[in-house]
Amino acid sequence: MTNMKTLLALIALSAAATSLAAPTTPTILDAKPSAIVDLLKNEGYKPEFKPGDDKTSPSITVKSEGNSFYLYFTGCKDGVCKRLSTTNGFERPSKADDLAAKITAWNAKWYSQAYEEKDGSVYLDASYVLTGGFTAANFLAWFDAYKTEYDEFTNTIY
Repeated sequence: MTNMKTLLALIALSAAATSLAAPTTPTILDAKPSAIVDLLKNEGYKPEFKPGDDKTSPSITVKSEGNSFYLYFTGCKDGVCKRLSTTNGFERPSKADDLAAKITAWNAKWYSQAYEEKDGSVYLDASYVLTGGFTAANFLAWFDAYKTEYDEFTNTIY
């Protein structure tokens, strides 16, 4: 009888350990602007959503730590979008003599990409693929990484 109790206890412990170790399947969110807006709200942000029209795509402005981040949806059809890009523009740096070299070095090292316009303004961009849906954790990791790179970029260029 003791062996039976021990066996049952081991089976119960094994089942409990298996259920704890079993990976959970993340929820795949629809590739819709409303899903991003809701996710940002749930994280404590106050996203400003612009639905777009015949000439413009939907967009979101998010403020974080005194900075504004501009998120633009592309490839949207029937409310579902293929990509989300963030773009931030900066005035020409006062010390711009080696700006091209700094931008080239940045682009070789970081995921986000920088470029200079003809008027001297500088932009930092990053894209996130929405096709097929996305997970909350993945999107938030991408957005946090962009915010970190944004801070590093401003320290590097300015």
